[in-house]
Amino acid sequence: MSISGQSIQKTGKTLLSSNEQINTAGDEYVIARQKDMAAGYQGKAHSHTWYQLMYASSGLLNVAFADQLMVVPPQKAIWLPPNCLHSTVAPSGAQFRSLYFRPDKVVGLGDKSKVLNVSPLTRELILSVVDRCDMDLSWQEKDDRLFAVLLDLLTDQPENNLGVLVPKNPRLERLVMTLQSDPSNPMTSTQWANELGMSSRTLSRLFLAETGFGFKEWRQRIRLLHSLSLLEQGMSVTQVALEVGYQSTSAFGYAFQQCFSMTPRQYFVS
Repeated sequence: MSISGQSIQKTGKTLLSSNEQINTAGDEYVIARQKDMAAGYQGKAHSHTWYQLMYASSGLLNVAFADQLMVVPPQKAIWLPPNCLHSTVAPSGAQFRSLYFRPDKVVGLGDKSKVLNVSPLTRELILSVVDRCDMDLSWQEKDDRLFAVLLDLLTDQPENNLGVLVPKNPRLERLVMTLQSDPSNPMTSTQWANELGMSSRTLSRLFLAETGFGFKEWRQRIRLLHSLSLLEQGMSVTQVALEVGYQSTSAFGYAFQQCFSMTPRQYFVS
């Protein structure tokens, strides 16, 4: 594929890693990567010199980068800027479909990482462009049109409430690791403060400064993001509520709807 309109014959480059493809891209300005991730897949931290649109046509991705944790269900995709060190986990497996864009072709989408809505039309366009990139065929004018429509649909979208900042202060490391591995942990901020050898006021100040949330709000966000993985795996709403630390289904449902503007049952059919 060529910006100048000349056809570039692909020679099996999609068999290479994304960075190997980028390094040998020549005049190409979009490449693709497909990978079926097994349940429990954990990718190593890496980065790219191009923008990345990360998408799973089925399954759910947990993406960690910089000081953030984002959850990407099938009706969402994540936009990552160049040189963003990130790692990906697929708790229940995923059909990973990713596109990489040369920086000068996607200036309208900005340099900020974000989660984007994927409508049925956007999904089909992503999969069509991925499939087209995955074929050893010349890129045609109609493919450029598909690419342009996809970018139009991805541009100027509102922020999605699917991420949370992760504190990096070493004094909070044990707390953060505990709640990320077990969101149902019931310890209060006072109990954690005593455990970590600080005052409750100091713990609250550190959380607010590094995440924009107090401890309770941050823990609730971690619980709700974790609940998406469990719901995607097919667990009942009652099971998920208990698994992430809520005492009742109604309390979990209320918090979920306040955060995501829909009920747990509606989320994966929306």
